[in-house]
Amino acid sequence: MRVKFCGTASLADMRCAIDAGCDAVGFIMGVTYQSADVVTPAEAAEMIRELPPFIEPVAVTHLRETEDLIGLVKDSRCTTLQIQDVVEPSGIPVIRDALPYLKIVKAVHVTDESAIRTAKRYEPYADALILDTRTRERIGGTGIPHDWNISATIVANSAIPVILAGGLTPENVAEAIRRVRPYGVDVHTGVKKDGVRSPERTLAFAREARSALPGD
Repeated sequence: MRVKFCGTASLADMRCAIDAGCDAVGFIMGVTYQSADVVTPAEAAEMIRELPPFIEPVAVTHLRETEDLIGLVKDSRCTTLQIQDVVEPSGIPVIRDALPYLKIVKAVHVTDESAIRTAKRYEPYADALILDTRTRERIGGTGIPHDWNISATIVANSAIPVILAGGLTPENVAEAIRRVRPYGVDVHTGVKKDGVRSPERTLAFAREARSALPGD
């Protein structure tokens, strides 16, 4: 089971993720909604220089304009782009043409069963989908789980990898994985203690995620 830790705002955050054996770290940049642990592209690039091989740096952003997204990726030196807000599918090939090496992950907010149609709409354009939770103020990092039955339906019918996010914690991630069967899981607030990324919770999350499916 692949594991991404999002909201990497310091070298200490990144070290927690690395020590837990993460597959990817997310840097939140270019926000238009409420968000915690936001960094600049320059700050992300500085941390990425310290990132060991075989760990993917992910630019997580609320930006919507194609040129802004391309610029953010270039400035941050990330190799994966996670688009959290609404972007027309036709804009994704433009980004891909400008940055041929880039992997593109499109967020789908699971508010009701309409998320199933939204996932199908983006499936031909993205490299992966990430199923997240949203509120009026936040389009990620809510700490609120969504309906895993809907997520499981999306996973079962998707031709591309699907990552599960939204309210995951060390306490519920194993059950979420068993029910949804995603390609990977993503966590931000669920591994914090007193508002700071906790090494113990980070390690526990990775351990629980990777032991959820025997033989995974």
